[in-house]
Amino acid sequence: MQDFRTAFANTAPGRHKARISLGTSASGTELGIPLTVLRGAQPGPCLWINGQVHGDELNGLLAAFDLLDSIDPASLSGTVVLSTTANPLALDARRKRTPADEEDLDQSYPGRVDGLPTQRLAAALFPHVAEHADVTVCMHTVGTPYDGHPYAVYKLHPDSGVDEAELLRLTAHFSPAISCRMSVAAGGAELPGNIAGALDYQLLARGRTAFMLEVGGGGRAEASFIAAATAGLRGLAVSMGLLQGPAPSLPRSLLRATKRGHLTCSHGGFAQTNVRPGSVVRAGEPILRIRNAWGELVETIIQDKDVFVIALRRDPVMQSGDRAAFVAWQWDEVAIN
Repeated sequence: MQDFRTAFANTAPGRHKARISLGTSASGTELGIPLTVLRGAQPGPCLWINGQVHGDELNGLLAAFDLLDSIDPASLSGTVVLSTTANPLALDARRKRTPADEEDLDQSYPGRVDGLPTQRLAAALFPHVAEHADVTVCMHTVGTPYDGHPYAVYKLHPDSGVDEAELLRLTAHFSPAISCRMSVAAGGAELPGNIAGALDYQLLARGRTAFMLEVGGGGRAEASFIAAATAGLRGLAVSMGLLQGPAPSLPRSLLRATKRGHLTCSHGGFAQTNVRPGSVVRAGEPILRIRNAWGELVETIIQDKDVFVIALRRDPVMQSGDRAAFVAWQWDEVAIN
């Protein structure tokens, strides 16, 4: 298997397989990040699709497979690169985090070549994306215990040269249920950890355009969401000039979330709900109800103001402190130019 630099340097139109070496396992198995380079017959920009960073998030890489299958290199101007799995160790274990060190790869970029396994994963991939990608789509899903309609996430970096309007326009190709502006500021982050270590944010810091797409739920393949993501990727490729065709029809406006967070439960038990992801739940209306092991209602999760439900618990078995829902507390509607 050729290395990525060799594959990317190959100017022959067609589909080229490559691998970024990650060393070996204890049993001597060679470890690596698999990549596909789809080289067009004409020069042009580079669209990079990072198919999977968390090991249980699969819909995005399947959408990327379908996109590559649909493109004739003779009609392609430029290059499409797919890093199928940025974390093969987590993928093989079907876990979000790297089993060897329990670190989150998407909080580890740009990485360290002499660091822990997750840092080495990040350091192996990042320079290639930062060097070649004009636009990077970082594919994700919500976690395996949750349901969610596809939505987008973007971050803003003061030195990127990429403004919010442009990032919103790019996410509009995927007709997301909502596009979420994610804060990386200390004290303002939605999740614990190094949010600034995400691949898209570190690419923005280097003047490269990047955003995240959350394609449904983890741990499973969802055909309708995969098809929608494939169509969005193709529309993005057309808008970049990689493919010929009519200009993609974008929605005139998008919902934009500016403040998000998780709702957790205080009591363990079994969750029940009639709420659906992608919907607005009014203030005081139940989002989830928790029954204990004796069938008694022990908790009703409500909010004192309207919320937009981004993702919702699908696994009914819950412990105290589990995330019940992921919601937007503030959102608005913005025009797409």
